[in-house]
Amino acid sequence: MSQEELFLRYASPSERRMISREDLGFYNNIVVGAIYEFGEGAEEVDVQSLQTFAGPLRHCVDKFPYLKIVTRDAATEKPFFERVTSLDLENHLSVVDCPTARSGDGDDQQWMEQILESLVDRPNSIASIPPWRVVVYPIAPGRCFVAFVYSHIIGDGPAALAFHRAFLDGLRRQRKTAKVETVLTVPEFTLPDPFDVPGRLPISWSFLLGPLLAVLLPKFVAGWLGLQANAAKVDEGTWTGSDVFFEPGAHRSRVKMFAIKDAQVAAAIRVSRAHDTKLTGTIHQLIVRALSKHITNAKATNFVSQTAISMRAAIGHPSEEWGNYASGCYGTHPVVVEETEEGATTGLPAHSWENASSLSRAIAESAAQLRDQPLGLLRYAPSIRKWIQSKLGGRRDCSYEVSNLTIFSSSGEDEDEDNIEASSNSSYRQDNKMKQETNSCGSCCCQITQMVFAQPGGVVSAPLAFNLVSVRGGPLLGTITWGQGALGVPVEAEDALVEGIRRTFVEDFAGIGSSSSSQV
Repeated sequence: MSQEELFLRYASPSERRMISREDLGFYNNIVVGAIYEFGEGAEEVDVQSLQTFAGPLRHCVDKFPYLKIVTRDAATEKPFFERVTSLDLENHLSVVDCPTARSGDGDDQQWMEQILESLVDRPNSIASIPPWRVVVYPIAPGRCFVAFVYSHIIGDGPAALAFHRAFLDGLRRQRKTAKVETVLTVPEFTLPDPFDVPGRLPISWSFLLGPLLAVLLPKFVAGWLGLQANAAKVDEGTWTGSDVFFEPGAHRSRVKMFAIKDAQVAAAIRVSRAHDTKLTGTIHQLIVRALSKHITNAKATNFVSQTAISMRAAIGHPSEEWGNYASGCYGTHPVVVEETEEGATTGLPAHSWENASSLSRAIAESAAQLRDQPLGLLRYAPSIRKWIQSKLGGRRDCSYEVSNLTIFSSSGEDEDEDNIEASSNSSYRQDNKMKQETNSCGSCCCQITQMVFAQPGGVVSAPLAFNLVSVRGGPLLGTITWGQGALGVPVEAEDALVEGIRRTFVEDFAGIGSSSSSQV
């Protein structure tokens, strides 16, 4: 078949950024994993068998066009997408021993950490095979961890929620005795248009001028004028970890997990709402407090955050529409000094709640407007690939990133973070479980009880990333990810530094939850 017959479309500027980043080895896989638990009849479900999961995976492949594409001319300025004519599920699906089975350790966080760290850096090296895979880790009879591992080129974080929802639906629908053919013939299809078409993301001259001049002018002139080639407001006092570096073959991403109980999350949402803020705004303040306590760089006076935002709502698309709809919202946070201000009744002092509320409004406004999105600036870059490479040796554009996928619900309904309050009610959880089990078409009773999300330590992006997701009726699981060497401290000190940040964040989160009962 000719290349013209396989051609789908050229990559958009945002897709070109992801393609170049991956081709250079700077960023590999997003991983969104979930614990699947089988209810009635679980003893008949063989979680060790590839056939158990082949049917649900075929259901996902049939549903999502992006699972059937490959990238061509990745090293050029005009990469494009082709469809594959056939797809062998055995190239994408594997069943692997879970680390907990080898260690005998019942701590879910420990083995999830090991799994995530082993997957985020695994390259998608075979150009003729779509860049994604599903790895199943049996935990116990009727219980397994399913990791969806995929290139950012084919989807953002919410796309993985759509995948798990479809995979769960496929598990519930399939007959236990069904034999699934693993080699699929792929019919012709059309790939949806990208999100970042120029007509959708208008850029004003005032928004364009600074970044454009920063690219075109010599660096010393741009620096003298205070211009920078990105939308973040990094200054001399901003902590950004180490300068950007990359050692081919030696780059390693690190992952550290944390868990927040569902009741604590619901309580934190209540007290956040009482202070006119969303949970994500509160999370930023907790992160800044933790960074301020454990990062001892004397020159640091502030942190610049980037919050990943989904632009689906701005164009009227469902919350889990597959594709890349992510943009970013930046914020600046002064380093927190020891407070003398009373904050015991709310877990945070008044100025932190004001900052949380202000950032929450900024995130909401950014997610609702298409004009002057940082993502739209990419189309003005003379060469996206060279622009990415030019970051080597320079400062990072922010201190940390927050990506909050909010709440996964298998019901198919859109979720808002405030709805997590319902999940703290045990009777709600039981009702939801019964609803899931009786909606199995007589085939397979199954539900997702926990979900976790990780991404690689970005070579050219923030030194730290906080990645969060929760399941309705379950805990909020988070990961802190970083590239080894990116934190500006000796490598041997990184684990202790991130553990301190993790511990302070979790303790302060619990403090907000415990204080809310007296406040609300």
